[in-house]
Amino acid sequence: MIHKLHPYWHVRSIVENRPDVVSLSFSYYSYRPQTVEDRRVAWTVSRKTFLDANEIEALIENVPLDNELAFHSNALLENGEIRHVVMVDMSTSSRAHLAKLRTFLGDNFFQRIAWYASGRSFHGYGEDLLSSADWVKFMGLLLLVNQPRLEPTVDPRWIGHRLLAGFSALRWTKNTAHYLLPPSLIDSSR
Repeated sequence: MIHKLHPYWHVRSIVENRPDVVSLSFSYYSYRPQTVEDRRVAWTVSRKTFLDANEIEALIENVPLDNELAFHSNALLENGEIRHVVMVDMSTSSRAHLAKLRTFLGDNFFQRIAWYASGRSFHGYGEDLLSSADWVKFMGLLLLVNQPRLEPTVDPRWIGHRLLAGFSALRWTKNTAHYLLPPSLIDSSR
C-alpha cells in the first residue's frame, strides 16, 4: 500500500473534490544533472485509474531501471480545459527557506500547501487547480521569491525546466542513487 505520508494522498483529495477532473499525467524520467535535457516517457491516466490506489502503487513499484516516477501538474477537465495542481520544488531542505516562502506568498496561500521532505529539498503541493495563465504567473512568482546574491529559496532550474515543458512535475519515487528519499509529508507548522 502507498505510504500514508506520500503525496499521492494529498493529490487524491484534490481530485476527489473536483469531479470535473477526467485525467492526470505522469512520466518516467531519467535525471541528468546540469543539463537542459528533460527525457521523459509521459502518459495520462483516467480519473478512475488515479483514484485506485492499487493502480498508482503499481506505477510506483514498476519504475524502469535508472528512472523515477513523476506526477505532472496538468489535469484535464471534462470541458477540455487544462488546469494545474500548485507545485513547488524548494532549493534546500532548510526549514528557514519555508519561512521565507511563507512571508512571500502570505499565510493564507502558504497554509494551503502540503510540504514533503524529499531528501535535498522540500516539495510542495497546493489545494488549487490553476488555469494555464495563472500557472505561468505562479511560476514567475516562485522565481521572484529568490533574492539577488542569496541562496535560492525555490529551485530556479526546476522552474526553467517546468516552464519549457509547460507543466510542473515532482518526483514520487526514490529509485535511483541520485536521490536520497522518497517524498514524505512533514509538519510545516513548526
